[in-house]
Amino acid sequence: MRNIRGTLLIFALAVPTTLVHAQSADDSLHVVDETIVTGSRLAIPRANAIATKMPLPLNKTPLSVGIVPQPLIETQDGATLSDALANVSGVGVHTNFGVHDLFYLRGFDSLANGLVLSDGAPEPEATFYQLYNVDRVEALKGPGAFLYGGNPLSGTINLVRKRPVSAGDFARINASLGSFSTYRATLDAGRALPDQNLALRLNALWQDAESYRDDKNSSILAVNPTLRLNLGERSTLNLDFEYLTSEHKADAGLPLIASQPFSNEGLLLLYGDTLPDVPRTRSYQTPFDLSEQTILRFRADYEWHLGPNFTLRDKFYYTRLDWPSRGTLFGGTTFNASGSLDLIRLLNELDDEQAVIGNQLEALWALDTGGLKHQLLFGLEFSRYQDDFTLAVNFLPPINLSVPQETATLAQLVPIPDQSLAGETSAQTLAPYFVDRITLSSRVEFFIGGRFDLVDYDKTSAVNQRDPTADSTYRPVPIDAQRDYRQLSPLLGVVFAPNDELSFYANAGSAFAPPSALVVGGLEPEKSRQGEVGAKAQLLDGKLDGRLALFHLQKDDIAIPDDNNLTRQLGDQRSRGLELELWVRPASGWYAQASYAYLDAELTRFNELERKKLDPIAQAIVAEVVDRSGNAPAFAPEHLATLWAARDFGPHLTLAAGARYVGSQFAAEDNIYQIDGAMTFDLGLTYRQGPGLLRLNLKNLTNREYETRGFGAASVIPAAPFSFKATLGYSL
Repeated sequence: MRNIRGTLLIFALAVPTTLVHAQSADDSLHVVDETIVTGSRLAIPRANAIATKMPLPLNKTPLSVGIVPQPLIETQDGATLSDALANVSGVGVHTNFGVHDLFYLRGFDSLANGLVLSDGAPEPEATFYQLYNVDRVEALKGPGAFLYGGNPLSGTINLVRKRPVSAGDFARINASLGSFSTYRATLDAGRALPDQNLALRLNALWQDAESYRDDKNSSILAVNPTLRLNLGERSTLNLDFEYLTSEHKADAGLPLIASQPFSNEGLLLLYGDTLPDVPRTRSYQTPFDLSEQTILRFRADYEWHLGPNFTLRDKFYYTRLDWPSRGTLFGGTTFNASGSLDLIRLLNELDDEQAVIGNQLEALWALDTGGLKHQLLFGLEFSRYQDDFTLAVNFLPPINLSVPQETATLAQLVPIPDQSLAGETSAQTLAPYFVDRITLSSRVEFFIGGRFDLVDYDKTSAVNQRDPTADSTYRPVPIDAQRDYRQLSPLLGVVFAPNDELSFYANAGSAFAPPSALVVGGLEPEKSRQGEVGAKAQLLDGKLDGRLALFHLQKDDIAIPDDNNLTRQLGDQRSRGLELELWVRPASGWYAQASYAYLDAELTRFNELERKKLDPIAQAIVAEVVDRSGNAPAFAPEHLATLWAARDFGPHLTLAAGARYVGSQFAAEDNIYQIDGAMTFDLGLTYRQGPGLLRLNLKNLTNREYETRGFGAASVIPAAPFSFKATLGYSL
């Protein structure tokens, strides 16, 4: 169902830190209590829970997992999920229209191929995931359907949020001032009441900011109270509620124009190969563009330890997203009467309400059978997803590219009849799943997992189409779609550790996603499959960690237009590559991490609907299908590398610096406009004195000009220039 939202979105727009300790193969299944660590002390991440839903050392995990802990996020002044994922090898980070996070993992975009979770529960795919209340970010690469169901074809991201702790009372307030009139404040406070078996925690966020781009102000307000209740020695209940409201201005960026002269035949939609010679700050959006989001999250987690080897846990979750928005999109350029270029624009109006409610019941069991040790996870998930939306596309008055003068008003909007859409979508999922970690010896472990999804999907929509029996006027045409999916998603993995310092692993798995509701003909799920091998090492007495992964990922049956402009499952894409990650603590007070990824990605079978003419008089768009097979996918650079290093100068001062290189990449599947590779440098300085903290972060030190994702082949967004942020913090 999430890839249906992706289809619509093509048109629309040091705080106290909790640490969870991993278990060895011989550990019992109870969860180790959390502890408080003050300051911003960076450490090598060595544990994860996302790969098997059981605490597991990374070197005993047969999958590629990236971990970004909160101290690293804080040192880098990370604010949203994209900031954290920039530390994970092979992940390209962007925004979509400047109103929500978007990332590319192993060459596949997160809208159609990824899944974002918070505390293991599914999230709306289109929002800025704020980090003010996040303890760590876990990124599982490759198909994740064996545990998480439909849509994680290339990656699954889990935001592990901060929970109440039993280590005493604390409070910390941070206030920040930065470039582009950025003001931000956060609160993290906790209170423990051991005599009442109760602990409380409150996280809050307020932010108001402008942008380096014209007329792109934004605001955020969020509050997240949590409660932990110990129901005896063996059971715990955690309650979590979050309210977040935000406003952002959409940003399609700067249009791409043709660098060579061309003839003007009517209103040609020209997707070009160069940027116009205009200020990089310029915006061609209308003044009434706006994206408003209100998100409610509720989680209730119950855990009951029936013994040292058996645990029951239950998670109830509810998430609601209300999203009214208007966003200006570009349709190319054309000559005006004076011979200069006008930018053709469209205005999308989306009113979207999404809600997901569900429950995960799980049992964890450790047992021995005939000399084999098993760590078993059995789960059953039920969820219901509801999405009600209306989408309208309107013509806007063209605007001069060189001397823009806005003339658009809401009263002058001209709707495009065959581009309006309204729908109600619901999906019910019932899915049993399991993972068995089988320890043959201290050197060899096997992993077997799988999930069987039973999905009942129902969609009622109305699309404006021309009625030839009524003077060719447009009328709403109802479309009803009912589909049932029964899909098994397996995983096989093995870990071989010849010694305590080195381990080798391999895995094979598959994932699925239901196709878009626009698909005609065959209704098979889109599928991905991956094979991966790798090695993980802990050397120099634990001072150096290294991880290497080689993978081949294939996605089949992608929904694309055929020669008759009907959406069918006719596309395939593959990516293969290498990922290398290093973490080093060479001496006391030193920390460094580096990553490199090489990616070879290709559209092995792919057609694209390319608009050619836009005629407001005839109220029609003329387009043709173009074969893009053999092209590189958009935003899939061959080379991507990161480096971050920090040095503690005594207990008070920490100096950190980093670099990120992103190789050249294409802005769209047509491979016409290529964004040059770019390297950026950041700097961070933290000073602590008693309860006080001062942190200074400088980003893009060399003021490097480069671009990020805009809107398809029509535009790109100039990335932010040099910026700074200063933060004052105080702890109680």
